[in-house]
Amino acid sequence: MRKIRSQVKSGIFLVLFILTGCQDQTVRQDVVDSVEDVVNESVSNNANQDSLPDSVANSLIPTINLDTANVPEIKDEERFDISVNAVAADQFFLSLVDGTDYNMVIHPEVSGSVTLNLRNVTIPEVLEAARDVYGFEFISTQYGFQVLPGRLRARIYQINYLNIERTGSSQTSVSSGSLTASNTVNEDGTSTSTGGAAGTEIRTEQALTSFWTELQESVTAIVGAGDGRSVVVNPQSGVVVVRALPNELREVEAYLQATQLIVQRQVILEAKFIEVSLNEKYQSGINWSSLLTPGNNSFTASNIGGGTVLVNEGGVSGISGNTGNLDPENFSAISGAAATAFGGVFSLAVNLGDFNAFIELLKTQGNVQVLSSPRVATMNNQKAVIKVGSDEYFVTDISTNNVTTTTTTTIQPDIELTPFFSGIALDVTPQISQEDDVTLHVHPSISEVVDQQKTVTVGNVTQQLPLALSTVRESDSIVRARSGQVIVIGGLMQETTNDQDAKTPFLGDLPGIGSLFNHKKQESVKSELVILLKPVVVKSSDEWNDELLKTRGNVKGLRDVMNQPPPESFLDDLFAKEGT
Repeated sequence: MRKIRSQVKSGIFLVLFILTGCQDQTVRQDVVDSVEDVVNESVSNNANQDSLPDSVANSLIPTINLDTANVPEIKDEERFDISVNAVAADQFFLSLVDGTDYNMVIHPEVSGSVTLNLRNVTIPEVLEAARDVYGFEFISTQYGFQVLPGRLRARIYQINYLNIERTGSSQTSVSSGSLTASNTVNEDGTSTSTGGAAGTEIRTEQALTSFWTELQESVTAIVGAGDGRSVVVNPQSGVVVVRALPNELREVEAYLQATQLIVQRQVILEAKFIEVSLNEKYQSGINWSSLLTPGNNSFTASNIGGGTVLVNEGGVSGISGNTGNLDPENFSAISGAAATAFGGVFSLAVNLGDFNAFIELLKTQGNVQVLSSPRVATMNNQKAVIKVGSDEYFVTDISTNNVTTTTTTTIQPDIELTPFFSGIALDVTPQISQEDDVTLHVHPSISEVVDQQKTVTVGNVTQQLPLALSTVRESDSIVRARSGQVIVIGGLMQETTNDQDAKTPFLGDLPGIGSLFNHKKQESVKSELVILLKPVVVKSSDEWNDELLKTRGNVKGLRDVMNQPPPESFLDDLFAKEGT
């Protein structure tokens, strides 16, 4: 008996060894090693990044800085009162720095007189007052101040932006089953009937714009085009040369500084697509009010075409006590409700630290499966597209061409193929405010395309064509959240039916009585798609380092899973030890 048991045990070990060698290794060790090396190198480079040498930094074109920012700092700046009346400009500026630590150089063309009365001011503040009123421009240098006359001057600015043009579009269309028809009587007594299907279409397009062209038009509008003024923009080098009066140059400088700060704002977008297979008591959808703590007003919500009205502060609905008719046949909206009574998609912004807490809450209402976890960074007002899936070609159009010769006529079919995407797609366009509020245009979609064989007869030719049957769940919304908040998009539900057939071998294939040995099971599963989106505004290198460290932690977690020892063999449970 012991020999037989040993032979059986050895045979099972051999089968397991063969199956282990044949299994698909979804994660290769060398790939994990390469990813981990790249991430570690990036983290190390960011931590040890040195500033530019002084020789290199001094040779670069200076960035945009207002003249007031270049005023040399003197400790314990002395304040004084000053009052002059019709004093020559050159004498005024020279006497202003007499007995101080400042130096002053007056341009020979500086002329005119100055009259002012100021109290408790500093020398730089007096220069600014003379510039604002009389137009005397001053420049702060290493050796002191230069006072220049109010004439045309040229200044060079550097703008860091790509020399490219981008265009994008996002479209969501919904068609209902209702039809509309109209009958028009013409002047000659005839009538014309028209009809069509009613539906809703949401189209979002990002216009094709050229940043550099619009920049030149804006700066030209500020300085004008006459009396020797000019604006030269070189997109390839990112240099803007403006020739204008000093006060106009200051306006251009302020405009370019604000423009560059706005276009260079950046945000990291982290998304999670989650499929929740609902439990029996949540077949009508996820109960979002039970996931939020009553009295917590740190979230905002909006509805699109319906949905559940969320609780507000104190756990009481905002439409409590209002009346309305919820009968779909005779519907009247509840007073104060922001959406219709049934159906719809909604968006929600919640102050959560990360995704894990929210995912744990979702597990209380069904089986949670994370479909995808993409992450992408994009600039302000620039569309970011995340696409995970595959394209498959299907027949979308067919026509025939008749080729006639002297004896025969041949029909040649002309078939047009169109790719259909199956997978997960997300396009996001952010707008980042100065207070780190992020307004997002979000268009997520999950599509599944399968073959559907159709018989098509064209002329005398009959063909079996694989047509596309597409199942799509998508939404299109505009939401607003602060940096670090988690945006929740829900309400995308679907119901799938699974048919399972089982039969007794041989007996289930017998004609007539085979159905007695067959077993059929039909299971209906209702699920809801939840999309979590977390924008993080990048203000310094700290945000990048945090994201790199997070990625390194994910890679390390994958390595830990791969390096874990295999669990105890089930053979110890299958074959009891002798004496037990």
